[in-house]
Amino acid sequence: MADSIQAFFFGTSFGEQINGKNTGLYGFAIPDLGILYRSRHNGSIYECQYAGLLALLKFIESNRKKLDDYQFEILSDSALIVYQISHRKIITAGLTPYYNAAIEYKNKVDYRISWVPREQNIAITGMDEVPPFMADLDLKLDIDSEDGKQANLRNF
Repeated sequence: MADSIQAFFFGTSFGEQINGKNTGLYGFAIPDLGILYRSRHNGSIYECQYAGLLALLKFIESNRKKLDDYQFEILSDSALIVYQISHRKIITAGLTPYYNAAIEYKNKVDYRISWVPREQNIAITGMDEVPPFMADLDLKLDIDSEDGKQANLRNF
């Protein structure tokens, strides 16, 4: 049986509009590895939450050689995203590309997903007690489109 590592993701929307889309923030944390990542994303709160999950899954897959022996217990306070992935049910058409990408990662990454209260989501609260960890891991999280330009998460 594979060892388990906890990983957390989050996403939030600020309500500010840029080109007709809300601005937001997403991120993930893997406390056992000392990793905390955050970035901006233009989209609804649910699109930002999916961006956090997808960035986490991309990171895990990008480092598969070093992380292949682990099953990931992915935790988030996003009840909608956890429900959709756990029950394999898409609720809104606008989230379909995000949902499909997350389900596709199930073939590449050994993970299960569960809900935690917001105050327990380390991706939001930070990792004050976790010492820095010098890992030899790939941190390139940009998503490139077929033409080599940086793409947004809708272009999976």
